[in-house]
Amino acid sequence: MNLLLAVKVAPDLSMLAQQDWQPDAQWRIDVSFTRRLLNGFDESAAEMALMLRDAMDLNLSVFTVADAAAEPALKQLLALEYQQAMRVEPPADWDLRFNPAMVATLIAAYHQQIAEQTVIILGEQSSEGQNGQTPLLLAERLNWPCITGVCQLEPAAEAGALRVTRQSAYGLEVMTVKPPLVLAVGNSPQASVLRVPTLKQKLAASKRQIQRLTLAELALPAWPPVEVRLCGLTHLAHQRAGVLIEGDSVVQKVQRLYHEYLRERWQP
Repeated sequence: MNLLLAVKVAPDLSMLAQQDWQPDAQWRIDVSFTRRLLNGFDESAAEMALMLRDAMDLNLSVFTVADAAAEPALKQLLALEYQQAMRVEPPADWDLRFNPAMVATLIAAYHQQIAEQTVIILGEQSSEGQNGQTPLLLAERLNWPCITGVCQLEPAAEAGALRVTRQSAYGLEVMTVKPPLVLAVGNSPQASVLRVPTLKQKLAASKRQIQRLTLAELALPAWPPVEVRLCGLTHLAHQRAGVLIEGDSVVQKVQRLYHEYLRERWQP
């Protein structure tokens, strides 16, 4: 079974200070100094694929749409023994931050032009766009079923089938399905953290190559996508509640902290 993990390696926006949120003329924020990482949903999808690979034979690949800054994250997945890693770098004037339709088109083109897949697994949404539409649009382009809210994935007793557990509004649903299909991973207690590769695995992965694909290889035109045009950005401030304890000395502040906030809680 060929399983493709499609991830978005996004900048860590928590590293931006308030003054860094200054868009340029194309409404882009300078994130060049931030680290790139997988969001929680993508990490869960990556770990879930590895757990399935531990239980059955899989040809496991990872695909992303990103520039070269994404390669350390792909190397980490190669260290975890993903067999192949592919990256397609869109032209610099393409803004795909809020364009899930184009991202879905690129993933579908990889399946149709480069390597056919049996299952494509994605995180439910990314930390940047947070639209939650890419898995659904991908399934529509492939004419495959899509299961959302996936929280567990196992081999089924029936040959070639998978046992998928999903979280719905009414509780957990367990179903046995036959690929091909798209899986959108949501909150997964069983696969909440991606395993860490050993130093030996990292050294071995450092010598492996990431396949870089062009739009021509995916049989896609080079003109920019026009389905979405970004018209503005607004920074949403997230402030935490807090109390500043005043005092003339550290001793006085500690005494106030104890008497006014802690003593009652510490009473047996």
